[in-house]
Amino acid sequence: MSKTDCPKIRAVIFDLGNVLLNYDAYKAAKRFAKQCKVPLLNVWIHFFTSPTEKAYTRGEISSYAFYRHAKQSLRFPVDYKTFKHYWNDIFWENEGMDEVLRKLKKHYPLYLISNTNQMHFDHVKEKFRILRHFKKTFPSHEMGARKPDPEIYLKVLKKARLLPQETVFIDDVEKFVEGARKVGMHAIRFRHREQLLRDLHKLSVKI
Repeated sequence: MSKTDCPKIRAVIFDLGNVLLNYDAYKAAKRFAKQCKVPLLNVWIHFFTSPTEKAYTRGEISSYAFYRHAKQSLRFPVDYKTFKHYWNDIFWENEGMDEVLRKLKKHYPLYLISNTNQMHFDHVKEKFRILRHFKKTFPSHEMGARKPDPEIYLKVLKKARLLPQETVFIDDVEKFVEGARKVGMHAIRFRHREQLLRDLHKLSVKI
């Protein structure tokens, strides 16, 4: 598609994890496995692929209920404060992306869609300044839906009063990118900053 064929982009929507902030979920899993004295795979399944984890990221259970369920299931002697520290101490800023956001927001409102949970999102808001660039954030636990469910993209578009073809969505996970495309959004698979800038340029996005 040539630049002249591209519809005008009115907003840019980002994912959070491994786009703006990097994270290492194995760091948390290894700590819990050591405390629980159970195989790492068991911990990984419980925390990152189980129905309980999905319910937590949709906001269907509270942070304390998530902790209590994990404590009962894995039988580990960890208090809630320590649990939160292990769970949250996995993030670091993706260098150069703050500058990208700072430049983009001179021309477009920025929004965020993230599959996340209350503990992680509260921690990110407290420890990192990256979210200051966004007009509005839409974490999954507040939206009641997760990517790539069409519901979350459509809810965001409605709340932001945007047509899908007027937006570009940026995510590192291919199935989440495809989910955005299925509802009519432009979408870019994020690999690194330089590639992102090239792909935005192809869509005539000012930066």
